[in-house]
Amino acid sequence: MKRRDFLGYAVVTPLLSACGVGGSDSTSSNAPAAKAFAAAAGGTGNAVFASGGNHTLSWNSSGNWLMDGSAFQFFGGEIHPARVPSQYWDHRIKMIKALGCNTISLYVMWNFHELSDGSFDFTSADKNIGHFIDLCGQNGMWVLLRPGPYVCAEWDFGGLPPRMLADSQFRDSSGKLQIRGNFPNYMAAVNKWNAALYNNVVKGRTLAAGGPIMLVAVENEYTSWSPDDGTYPNAIAQQWTALGYAEKFCVCDGWASGFKNNGITMPANTAYGMTADGSSAGNYATAASNYGVGAFGAECYPGWICAWGDGKQTVHVGDFVNQVTSLTTAKCSFVLYVAHGGTNFGFTAGANGVSDSSCQPPMTSYDYGAPVSESGAANPNFYPIQGAYVANASYNVPFSGAPAGIAHINDGDIAGVAASQLTFSSLLSGLNLNIQNAQPQTLEAMALTLNKNQPASAGVYPSGVAVYQTTLPAAGGSIKISFDRAPDYALVFVNGARVPGVVLSTIANGALAATTSLTISNAAPNATLQIVCLPFGRVNYGAGGMNAEGKGLSGNVYANGVALSNWSMALAPLSASQIGALAFSAAAPAAGQPFFAKAALSIATPQDMYIDMSAWGTGYVFVNGYNLGRYWTAAGPQKRLYCPGVWLNSGSNAIVVFEFTQGSAGSLSFYGSSALPQNITSPVSTAAVPPPVVNTTYFLQNVNSGLYLDVLPAVAGSTYTYPGLQPLSAAATQGWTVTTDSYGNLKIANASSGAVLDVANNSSTPGSSVILYGANGGANQSWQAAGVSIGVYTLAVKQSQLRLDVNGASKSATSISSSGSVANILVNAVDDPQQQWPFSQQWRFIPALVNNGVYTITSAISSLMLGSYQGGTVAGTRLGIAAASGGQEQQWRLTIASNGTWQLTNIKSGLAMDVTGQQTANGTALEIWQGNGGANQQFALVPRSDGVSYGIRGVQSGRVIDDNNSGTSPTSYGSTNVSAITLWDDNGGGNQSWKFTKVG
Repeated sequence: MKRRDFLGYAVVTPLLSACGVGGSDSTSSNAPAAKAFAAAAGGTGNAVFASGGNHTLSWNSSGNWLMDGSAFQFFGGEIHPARVPSQYWDHRIKMIKALGCNTISLYVMWNFHELSDGSFDFTSADKNIGHFIDLCGQNGMWVLLRPGPYVCAEWDFGGLPPRMLADSQFRDSSGKLQIRGNFPNYMAAVNKWNAALYNNVVKGRTLAAGGPIMLVAVENEYTSWSPDDGTYPNAIAQQWTALGYAEKFCVCDGWASGFKNNGITMPANTAYGMTADGSSAGNYATAASNYGVGAFGAECYPGWICAWGDGKQTVHVGDFVNQVTSLTTAKCSFVLYVAHGGTNFGFTAGANGVSDSSCQPPMTSYDYGAPVSESGAANPNFYPIQGAYVANASYNVPFSGAPAGIAHINDGDIAGVAASQLTFSSLLSGLNLNIQNAQPQTLEAMALTLNKNQPASAGVYPSGVAVYQTTLPAAGGSIKISFDRAPDYALVFVNGARVPGVVLSTIANGALAATTSLTISNAAPNATLQIVCLPFGRVNYGAGGMNAEGKGLSGNVYANGVALSNWSMALAPLSASQIGALAFSAAAPAAGQPFFAKAALSIATPQDMYIDMSAWGTGYVFVNGYNLGRYWTAAGPQKRLYCPGVWLNSGSNAIVVFEFTQGSAGSLSFYGSSALPQNITSPVSTAAVPPPVVNTTYFLQNVNSGLYLDVLPAVAGSTYTYPGLQPLSAAATQGWTVTTDSYGNLKIANASSGAVLDVANNSSTPGSSVILYGANGGANQSWQAAGVSIGVYTLAVKQSQLRLDVNGASKSATSISSSGSVANILVNAVDDPQQQWPFSQQWRFIPALVNNGVYTITSAISSLMLGSYQGGTVAGTRLGIAAASGGQEQQWRLTIASNGTWQLTNIKSGLAMDVTGQQTANGTALEIWQGNGGANQQFALVPRSDGVSYGIRGVQSGRVIDDNNSGTSPTSYGSTNVSAITLWDDNGGGNQSWKFTKVG
């Protein structure tokens, strides 16, 4: 896809007020000598972190954010250092900055840093979170730290230590797990974690200390599932305060009213972040009103989780760009979850619990459809998101070019490894079943036993393979094996032979079906039963799943309904030390058994690569001791594992594959890309952009600022009239009529004066002023439009091919300069997208609407027109759509207010379009009511990407007018409302898009 195709998703809503600080423009030697105009260049304010002094984050009584007392908007990108090799941290931060972000949001996973003896590691390279935060500061990024203790994040057990599942101190007398509440033993463990994190990472890196940490999150999505202990979040905040933290907190909850509706005490000095509700601007005001604090979107989703068994990785483009545009234009602060996902290396992936007996684990790639891909490249939504934020931000976003890409191999650079080149080692023959118990123990319980009185260097994380062995009934014969809780992934052996065709699994997704019991036919008397478990990650979300967790075998195993006893067990953690101690030989593994296969790979220059596992079944891959994560070829969609080049050696490299299900080895091959299939929603069109329609009058909206090209007042003593940028007024001076000459060049004439856009003095020098002048057919009045996306163009003057531009990429309305500096609108060389943002050279052509004009409003996907329901004229009559009647009930007078919003007055009734009861929620009805100028009667008309239709956005709610039946059926109100006209979150759909046709 060409880069220019990305850039069309920029401004689609007008800015209703200008932000920024003043600055003056330089003088051009080719500009007219007469006094002209200067525009205040929108400043960066305190949008970017700068070291060398302390800072203060705050909010006012309306919940508006302030940094050092000045208006502040943050655009965050979530990244998890635990999912990225530390050598790539700086690159990924720079990629997120190039997206336009000024903030890094990061989860810190407790169980990633806790060692088996209860100490913490913050100094190993990949666990040095302090270093990561320092890199954020060095790149001018603020930091939103999210340390849990629970984080969700599709991470094993939501970041909590899985030892809690096996340790009786974290259960009540009935055996119920006690987490995420004000439980004494749990809170003592939380305090130990918080203290270690504060003393090793946070202390000295807060705003007051001159560091970039501006917020520390307390817990995570607490009201989504938990005991809803009203005192718990505040108790965690008090722990931090007692440790010495004196800055602002935040909570990140699902809904704007989550804490309010559940009676949860908000800690002092705590902002309110929303995950699910962060997608709509209307919810920000609700949250700010509920709690009287700053509100932000903690998680806005450019993609989504991809689980084993899904068909493709979802990547949101056009639909998400509409969301970014809406939030940014409303001056909301929000975070992309995630801006870069990385990889679920090792055993770090969690699972989303569907019920107690089935789950959907995410695949190893945590690409997520994020704008920055798993390997650090730009995904298809990177540039559209960049354009939507940078062009709509309330400040001039400082340019930051994308860093050079990480070197990767090309397909075919490295020869594959055939199965015949491998050596092997058995799993089962080398295990000592040295744990004995009447009932099977969970993997967590086995690890807790093994780790007792062991130093951290000898400890094991509760992961890997758990092997269980017992004796079947003496009678033998046909035996049904069932479970209190089936293992999530396991093989079954009888007298050393694998039961054919059986893989026990609780994974049910797509084509994957769960198998939770089996029947053994013709078992020998007193046969030995082995159940070998290779669990997926522990559930990371939901009380039912997390509270019932326990990997391997949890509860009794039954033979024909009778519980089996006297179990012998072993845990193979698949750790680097275990892999390193294996003995390999050329002897093939025993049929059907799990095994290790080893290959030696020689590489001249280490570079990133993907290892293709299409010829294998299920297991893990280790490269030079690093666990790349799980592969599961049959499930898909992922078939290649990411191998960072920094984990490879120049020369010999050891690759070890642990194959669990296939029973025989496959080949290995190496590629430069993931080949992960993508489901791109609302993709950027690669079709040619049609030119502007000739003999049509347009508003010309600058993509960078959202302001409109207008004619400025004459200056005394000046020979020329100048164009400039102003908020939308719909005055005739903002209309520009497009005609063409015989060569297809555009002439752009002002609808009020008839004067055309002209490069002053026939200049071909970059920076030359653009003026309004009588048409003479000159090359300095001829413009060539190049389509960026539907309705968006660059305009190059024929004479020099310089582009129509805004001086200093200003986001501010043009004002008369007392010093007589150069004009605000000029021509410049083509922007280099690696040197500066290109958006000030892009212009959106919007069919002009006339102030006080009368229009019909038609659904963009049908011929049905918006009007008062059944022609009603009484205040309170709801709106509806119906076939064109020619009547005045379907006609609306558009009147623009000083802030650029519109009031729509029904011609038949004389009543204004109104949001019922000044409500703001999804589903609120639209009606007609006496005009009163209220915010619920003010609407912004949002140009859609088709170049001909608009969204009608309520100013008070931030939501748009929506037909609940896809805009194709006439409205009917009754027991079942059909095509009801209501407010709804803007998704850019055809049922939310409307065409305006002037009457008469």
